[in-house]
Formats: sequence, C-alpha cells, structure tokens
Amino acid sequence: MKIITFFLAISSTVAFSTPKLASSIHVNEVSRRGFVDGVVSVAAISLLQPSSAFAADDIAPINGIYADPNHKNGYRVVRTIGKTSASVTLQDEPEGPIITVSGDINTSGKGTTVTLDLSPKGGPKDVVAIVKGSDLYFPDGNSWTKNSGVDGIYSDPNHPDGYRVVRASSGGNVMITLQDEPSGPMVELVGKRSSNGDILIDFSSKGGPKDLAASFKGDKLVFPDGNAWPKL
Repeated sequence: MKIITFFLAISSTVAFSTPKLASSIHVNEVSRRGFVDGVVSVAAISLLQPSSAFAADDIAPINGIYADPNHKNGYRVVRTIGKTSASVTLQDEPEGPIITVSGDINTSGKGTTVTLDLSPKGGPKDVVAIVKGSDLYFPDGNSWTKNSGVDGIYSDPNHPDGYRVVRASSGGNVMITLQDEPSGPMVELVGKRSSNGDILIDFSSKGGPKDLAASFKGDKLVFPDGNAWPKL
C-alpha cells in the first residue's frame, strides 16, 4: 500500500511540476528503481540458499545402546564417528564374542539410513537400516530399539575428543567403556547402583577412586567435582 501511494504522489508531482523539477524527480526515480532492483535481487538469492533446518549435515540422533529382539540377552552400541560414519559394537549373548562393525550414514530429504557391514559377523556387507524416530529398522522386519535411562553414549568435557559408553547390566551393574583420545586405550570400568540411585564407579584402573558417585540427572552423569558427562 505504501509503494502504491508513493507512485501516486510521484505521478501527481510530475504532472504539475516545472521541467526542472520533473528532471529532478526523474533522477530520483532512477535511483529508487536501482534500490528496488537490488532488494529484489538479494531476496531472490536468499530464497535460493538452503535453509539451515534442512542442511545436509544434519543427521538423526542415532548414538545409543539398542536392544535387538533376536538377541534379547545381548546389546548393540551405535556410536557416530563424524557425520557420515558409525561404529557398531554387538554382543549376542553375555558370554559371546564382542564384534565391532562399521556403518555408513546417509542423510537426505527422505531421512537417514545406516548401511552396516555385517561381514565380520558372517552377514552381508551392505545391510541398510532406516532410522525412524529413535529406532533402527531392517529389511527383514527386525528392528533395534534404543534404550532409555542411563544407557547411552556420553561426552566428557575433560576429554572432548573421547567418548564414554554407559550400559546397564544384570545384577545392578553398570558397564562403562572409556576412550579419552581417538588413538588412546579403551578402558573398561564397572559401576554399582547405590541405594539412593547413584552409580558408584570404580575408577581405580584409571588411577582414580574405587567408588566415585555419579548422579544421572537430565540426560547427564554428574560427578562430585562438578564435571558432567552429557548424553550424545
């Protein structure tokens, strides 16, 4: 409405102005046209840019501990490495072998898939799992359900390049796998649930205390020294 009023005002002025004033208005009109053309061009360019909400590097939150109904006593640990790769650790039975396989993450407008190389387990090299919500769905109809609660993959601000895998086990035990650096050793720790719900973690293999208490609060493991591991 403001632009229409502006044009009407210009038209009226031109109709009843002297040639000198009309010439001045013509110059201003040219400048205005250049400004409007510039705004339109910028707007067109902005519309062509991809929205960050749909950026190609956004991936589904697949980090976590999963349950497999085909192996009810086992577990599956899915941990992303960068934005396009994953490491998947599987154990079918408590006393069975622990096998780690690789996965390729692909995210598009149709969603996210993880292509797993199950050949170390005797399976095919390119099984495609579809990420739906927090679960993984496979072509044979099987699905892995992500565990809730304390189970999960965590980061540690004291070791930003490492990770912590926390997994509840039988008998009130909590199994914890730590790696502080990508090329560093993997350390296995055991925690016990206390009567107040805290996890008493034995850090003696890392030179720490045998019963360091950690509280699970809001998807974080919080320690007495103020450090906290947020869940990924």
